[in-house]
Amino acid sequence: MQAYRQAVSAAAKALPMPIKYAGPGHWSVFDKPETLSQLPPSILPLPGTQPQDVCLVIAPSLWEAFHRLSLYVEALCLHEWCLFTETVAQDRTVDRGQVYTLLTAHPANRRPLTWERNQVDVLLFEQIPFSCPWTGLPITRPEDYDLDHLLPVAVYPINELWNLLPVNKHFNQRVKRDRIPDRAMLLACQGRVAAAYATYERSAKLRAAVHEDARLRFASVAPGDVDFSAALAHQAVEFIDGVAASRYASRYASRYASRFTNL
Repeated sequence: MQAYRQAVSAAAKALPMPIKYAGPGHWSVFDKPETLSQLPPSILPLPGTQPQDVCLVIAPSLWEAFHRLSLYVEALCLHEWCLFTETVAQDRTVDRGQVYTLLTAHPANRRPLTWERNQVDVLLFEQIPFSCPWTGLPITRPEDYDLDHLLPVAVYPINELWNLLPVNKHFNQRVKRDRIPDRAMLLACQGRVAAAYATYERSAKLRAAVHEDARLRFASVAPGDVDFSAALAHQAVEFIDGVAASRYASRYASRYASRFTNL
């Protein structure tokens, strides 16, 4: 127990170091963290922050930069950690590819989406249909759809409900697969994405889940907004397009969807 307390104490001292020594001198880029209760009311905390939680305040300009570059930072951290781990003497040899797989294969990314599918099926059984956001084709039966990650797991694993919508099964399996629509198609389909979110709102359980996931991911989207679904669709489309551009993801154009619907 004593060793555990010492380890926790050492970790607590080490964690602020990169923040303290960022830039020249001490606390030259970031202010020293304070508990939320000690900060002025003008500071906007992340959802769920408690008064006793220690907070790092980030200036708006720096926050915008983090928002723009976070994917690069994440990828660089993963890459550097893989390289470092590969050099550590161990009982058996591991290469950077194995390390990367272990770091990114989080159990939450592999869980079956049974609960979400069940809730969508309930709406369909109640004769509340969806439309495929990519093709516009109606979805009226459970066998008609795949529960698609709008932003594919292979690109950025997110199982939050705003990233999961029922889409035409054949289009998803033959055309979209692990690709992302190009920006023009994302913008053209934004209205249908909003309509799907609005259909989620007709289920108490799905409404609670999508509100919670949206609140945690997109600070500018509030469940009390007059048109929550449209605001969420806009934020989701911009986020997906930004991730695709940052990670040079494989993309496809709207002509593939139109060809599919005309078959």
